[in-house]
Amino acid sequence: MDALASRRSTRVFTPKALRTVSSSQTGSQTGSPTPRTQSPQPRSMQEPMLVTTWDTTMPVVAIGQSQTGELHVLDAQAPISQRHAIVFGMQANDTLVFQGICDICVLKGTVRVYEHESSGQWDRVYSPVSHPLVSLRAQTQTKDEAERDAEAERMYELWATSHNECEVMVAVRAVDCGLEHLGRVAPAYASLFTGSVAADSEQLVQAIGVPGMTPMRTVNAGVQVLQTPEDWAQALDQASTMPQRLDDEFEPIAPVYAVAGAQGQGKSTFSRMLVNRLVARFGRVFYMETDLGQSEFAAPGALSLTLVSAPVLGPPFTHTGRTEAYHAAYMGVVTPKNDPDRYAACVQRLAQVYRDHVRSERARGSPAVPMVVNTQGWTRGLGLDLLYALCQSVCPTHFVQAYDPATSDASLVDFATVEGCDPQVLWITGMSSDRMQGGDAGDAGESGRRVQKLAAHDMRTLSLLSLMYSAWTAQGVATWNMHKPLAARTPVRVPICDLVFWMGEEDVPPSQVLRAVNGTLVGVVCVARAPGAGAHEWSRDEIRGLYADGVSDQAAAALSEPGARMLLRSHVRARMGDDAGPVLVPQIVYGMPSLTATTFLTHALVRSIDVRSGHVHLVIPPQSPAVESPMYRVVGIVKGPGPSAFGVDVPVQAMLDGGFAERAMGASSGRHTAARRRRAPMETNVGIQEAPYVSVEVDEGVGASAARARGGQTRRALQ
Repeated sequence: MDALASRRSTRVFTPKALRTVSSSQTGSQTGSPTPRTQSPQPRSMQEPMLVTTWDTTMPVVAIGQSQTGELHVLDAQAPISQRHAIVFGMQANDTLVFQGICDICVLKGTVRVYEHESSGQWDRVYSPVSHPLVSLRAQTQTKDEAERDAEAERMYELWATSHNECEVMVAVRAVDCGLEHLGRVAPAYASLFTGSVAADSEQLVQAIGVPGMTPMRTVNAGVQVLQTPEDWAQALDQASTMPQRLDDEFEPIAPVYAVAGAQGQGKSTFSRMLVNRLVARFGRVFYMETDLGQSEFAAPGALSLTLVSAPVLGPPFTHTGRTEAYHAAYMGVVTPKNDPDRYAACVQRLAQVYRDHVRSERARGSPAVPMVVNTQGWTRGLGLDLLYALCQSVCPTHFVQAYDPATSDASLVDFATVEGCDPQVLWITGMSSDRMQGGDAGDAGESGRRVQKLAAHDMRTLSLLSLMYSAWTAQGVATWNMHKPLAARTPVRVPICDLVFWMGEEDVPPSQVLRAVNGTLVGVVCVARAPGAGAHEWSRDEIRGLYADGVSDQAAAALSEPGARMLLRSHVRARMGDDAGPVLVPQIVYGMPSLTATTFLTHALVRSIDVRSGHVHLVIPPQSPAVESPMYRVVGIVKGPGPSAFGVDVPVQAMLDGGFAERAMGASSGRHTAARRRRAPMETNVGIQEAPYVSVEVDEGVGASAARARGGQTRRALQ
């Protein structure tokens, strides 16, 4: 890392407001971004902004569903709660902005959402107010329409009985996926998908609203609306339609797109749009996430390489953990500052896995699969060194740089110092300078709609809650179960001797390992499906053999990083003798799992450890029934550092769920009432959900230290 830092350029790019760049300069390493019109001045909070142009005079058909599943036309004045779906016509370039969750199916024409052209198939769209609200834009030009399913075809028939065809015909279906009940677990996020209806939107809601989806005619100050500005559209067009480069053997080079920029510049949003564009062109795309704190598909604390084959139509917490990563590396922290060398090694390993996949696909004659790399927002000092290391590992063919015109500077990688890397550089303006419609994000407009601007730890909390409360239907459809607390869920019972306990750099005595792991959030590690060159490829029989008599010392060494310290179970067995019975000592490794032999699967909560029977009880998020369960490949768990060392931990909202923490707090309140009154007399009348600081105190047992939630006056809008 030090050698890399000495080689990188220290110059800082400063855009010039009056300088234009020709198309030939756009691909150079020293080019400047094309200037663009500055963002409009913020409006006053009393001036709502028109965002939906759809006309209520367009034909509309409300559709209900009987108990037998039969669809029928409802009266136009029927309550919205009775609507199963709504079918309405749109004109070209009409827009519709909404808050909530719904399924959309375009019966005729095309609707663009998140740069995905929806036509013929049902797409589930998530539009929480914490992120830019989704905007549907009608387009008359159509791609090859997919065959409609039976339900969509029936809706088309019901429409044809009373209306003629329009330029664009859209069906919106109500859904109850469970995520809209997130406020039951975390009241601070209760209004993400629901909110009060403004007076100027009541007619629109009555016309095309369905349960769980609230269309909005205007938005107030502080509400963001998802837009694609001109320079973003140009960059997306260039990146997604440009012919592929050829190598020395005239074979197409797999495109690799790296998106970089400071925090809050919209890298994740742009990457999501780019993925949707590439899925439409190539059918599949790899997504490498290198932001430990705000991942897209994997849970926080891990770097992953995910193969995406469907459009992404929602913020990260709506699809966290829904797709098993092709390969992943677990670090258990939200920032790489404490271990940059391992972070760089993880990125290098993921890049190698991608290159191996490209070579294998080429050998079979299959087209190359592109890759999108979303980088972290740390672009100064050590963060810039890590960005250089990333570019050296992935060798991007396209480098998208987001910058903020308000600050008039942006860091630019000097690719002349990166060997074998000569990408085309594309510049885009940051989201923070172009999406905010005016006003403070923490204010409420005339309609009283609460606007929540989430911080990084809020995003991690949402992702972890979404992961831990995830569920699946028998048909493999993603849902959430917010009505069953984690403490009431049936855990998976795993023998202690069948797991490797990786403790990282934690200096915990072997006798205290089980105490340290109990009641914490751990990373579940399994045998990799894509081992590196020269690494041992574990067969199914070999994996099953690990559980015959517990994980052996040799297997634990092969599954761990070189140089890791181990507590050899064979030594423990020798000391206890043959008459001691089964040895329940876990296979403890002071180090991390091997990046080549293992892969990160998901997070799990250690519910309890039964030392007497020798079992660990893990609350593991369920896996999709539509694919082969990866649970047979699980070989161990990783205990990361605590929150004080930037570690990933169980959200406090999950601890409070079900009233267990409230009862614990009530039980301890009698012993500490006098002391609390002396410290803070005003706390006696504050409820647990209303207190700026939540503290749950226990004297003994699992979690014997106080667990505190971040809060205070600066986040009163989230209380």
